[in-house]
Amino acid sequence: MNTVFRAISATVIVSLFTLSAPVKAETVSTTADLLNNKKVFAYAFSRAMQETMYRLGVEQDKKLGLQADCKSQYNIKPVGLVVLSPIDFPEDKQNPTKGVWKARYELNRCGDSKVYNALFVANSNGEAPNPRAYYPGSTNASPVLVKDAMLSAISVTAVRSGLKDCKDISVFDMRVTEPAHNVIEGEKTFKGVWKEIWTFRMCGHSVDVPVTFIPDANGGGTTFTFGPVKPGEGSSKP
Repeated sequence: MNTVFRAISATVIVSLFTLSAPVKAETVSTTADLLNNKKVFAYAFSRAMQETMYRLGVEQDKKLGLQADCKSQYNIKPVGLVVLSPIDFPEDKQNPTKGVWKARYELNRCGDSKVYNALFVANSNGEAPNPRAYYPGSTNASPVLVKDAMLSAISVTAVRSGLKDCKDISVFDMRVTEPAHNVIEGEKTFKGVWKEIWTFRMCGHSVDVPVTFIPDANGGGTTFTFGPVKPGEGSSKP
């Protein structure tokens, strides 16, 4: 009887240990970490993720009225990844259970290409992440900064286009025109300043809005200003 009891006890102990043992997870907190994590990086640009980007890109093409007559094969070219919220990828799951990331890619078709972005939000239950299309283009601004600047940018667009009553407005492109550099004004030096052009479609018209981003020297955030279009700047393809 004692032998049987000991055998059963040992089995229970092993079972309890197995149930309580924590599941290891790959954790990626920054974009730099992501580039050094082969598993998570490969997952983010896996066939399944690229198929999702393809679908989102085709939908955006239709929304923007691009390549409506294209009959050739579309293909995806990965461009970059940005971690927006730390990613947890347990060993026993096929998908991350935490995290948000942005994937940037080129959608190539009929001899032309367009840069698109997609946001992916992990599901805590381990199912495939929830995807959604993000603004097209190659802005260097974070989603939070883009959100803060967008309302003002739309207002500027409405004024410059003379179409204040237009409700049909969308972002067509965002691109960097001047990479991060130092700007000296009097005795002050502003570091990491960069410039972009944001192109809007407004009731059939294309409007270019120059945006200057100025990081705070003390790490207090980034301000933005809107300026006039200079010759040669407003050259995005409609």
